[in-house]
Amino acid sequence: MWRFFVELLSYLSFVCVICLIAFLNRSPTEYFQAQYLRQLFLNPNSATLNFDQITTITQYWNWLEESFVHNIVSEKWYNGQPDNTSQGYIIDKTNRLVGWATMRQLRIKADTCKVKSTIKSLIPMCYDDYSASTEDKRSFLPGWITNTTIGNYSSPIGNYSSTVNQAYIYKTSEELDTYVYVGELATYRSGGYVYEFRGSLSELRNDLFQLHELGWIDVQTRAILIQLNLYNPVEPLLTSVTIVFELLSSSGGIPSARFEPLNLYIFKTVFQIVCICIYFIFIIYLMISHIITLIRNKKLYFRQVWSYIELGIIVCSWSEVGIQIWRVNEAARIASLFHETHGNTYINFQLLAYVNDLYLFFLGFCCFFGTLRLLRLCRYNQRINLLSLTLKRAARELLSFSMMFAIIFIAFLMLYYFQFCSAIWECSSLLHTAQMLFELLLLKFDATQIKEAAPVLGPLYFTFFIIFVVFICINMFVSIVNDNFRRIQIDLMNVHSDYHGLLHSLRRKVEKVFGIKATNVVSIDETQNPKKKIEMTDSFKRLSNRLDKLNHFVIKNYSQKKDVRMVWNEKSIKT
Repeated sequence: MWRFFVELLSYLSFVCVICLIAFLNRSPTEYFQAQYLRQLFLNPNSATLNFDQITTITQYWNWLEESFVHNIVSEKWYNGQPDNTSQGYIIDKTNRLVGWATMRQLRIKADTCKVKSTIKSLIPMCYDDYSASTEDKRSFLPGWITNTTIGNYSSPIGNYSSTVNQAYIYKTSEELDTYVYVGELATYRSGGYVYEFRGSLSELRNDLFQLHELGWIDVQTRAILIQLNLYNPVEPLLTSVTIVFELLSSSGGIPSARFEPLNLYIFKTVFQIVCICIYFIFIIYLMISHIITLIRNKKLYFRQVWSYIELGIIVCSWSEVGIQIWRVNEAARIASLFHETHGNTYINFQLLAYVNDLYLFFLGFCCFFGTLRLLRLCRYNQRINLLSLTLKRAARELLSFSMMFAIIFIAFLMLYYFQFCSAIWECSSLLHTAQMLFELLLLKFDATQIKEAAPVLGPLYFTFFIIFVVFICINMFVSIVNDNFRRIQIDLMNVHSDYHGLLHSLRRKVEKVFGIKATNVVSIDETQNPKKKIEMTDSFKRLSNRLDKLNHFVIKNYSQKKDVRMVWNEKSIKT
């Protein structure tokens, strides 16, 4: 029993420490900050300036000139009075721009796809999708005019501002301090043609008007990334904002946006530092115990599931340490650069956001594996231990079943994808189709879209999926688990373990200490005769046992009454 208390205390302490570290790094303010900025920049409630509804270049220019540029500059108060104290802040006068906002364009080369000779006279030029090989890296004059005699691009060219001229000059990632971005359609490289939102509101509107007139966004444009970084001194909280508009090679565009709050102030109090120290004491102890166990058990060590779970905790914890050091160094670099330039230089938070995502990824898995360790305490209770033992015994059968299920599921995945790829959004990609089929598996999908896309074949495909996957496969899975559950239950009744009655005896002692009246319910954890347990598992034997008891009771009572009558008759005869 003392072993149980020691394990319970150590496991709960470990989970509490890791949860404290994780939850102290997150704040509800991050969600509200991201939602507020999303409402501010994307205008989801507007009928004409809703960024999420943009599909054409004209709509994008309208949103850019009428909405976005007004939100990144703070010049006047709500009553029209000039504001000279909020320089560098956006329109809400709470979040300060770190540097300035940028708009980066990625283009492709002309004539990047082949046109059939029969129609080449009708279509002289063709533009393919974006890729690293088709990206255009040349520099141009305003209006995408090619001039090979351009040498120095630092001076203004023509009658346009320097920022407009610079928007037609290709810059590398070293010059821009940008990184690769994974979009909805493609993965975009870190270079591009950049326009910087620098100056007053009137200057920005004039530059955008010139870029619009010069056709800065044209048929060769494949992605436009607006990146800005904000700092809220009240919280304090950094936010990386990336607003992307991807253009299809066919027609139209796909808008998307990412708002990533970055809470870099981890070591705020002494309590957090103490929690981190205690956590790594646990990790070091766990490493030492695993090394000893590995030396003792050798190959048997890798046959236990708990070994992999605790190895996952160790690997994620030390990975988290390395990423945290990287995160702190990147934050220190940004802070020193901001301090040296007084916020008057472009600082990109993209790398910091990627590092922060990795940190939260490993932190989440540490919490996940740490919480799973609590399941080891379930072996002290026979009822709960049945689950792990059942899955362990049914592992081979479930593996065979999973192979069969995977083949059937992939077959339906291909069928739905090729049939409804262009008709239903949920089938537009293999990943979306798989998600839709899993929703069908849970019977949480509206089948009217399938019927509308294919009035005859749609309901037929739907019926086949429900019959073969939902009815047959799921019932096979339940049957495998149920059969192994009955076998494990019988085996446990024949085997006595010191763990089985531990929780029951502990409950009895607690009831005795607090004066709680014990119930008459017989627990499965109590040690009983194995023969009686086996008989109770079979309904027919249970019925036969009860009939035998009833017969024995009747015979016993009848014989007693008969003996009494005989004694009474003998006494009456003698008298």
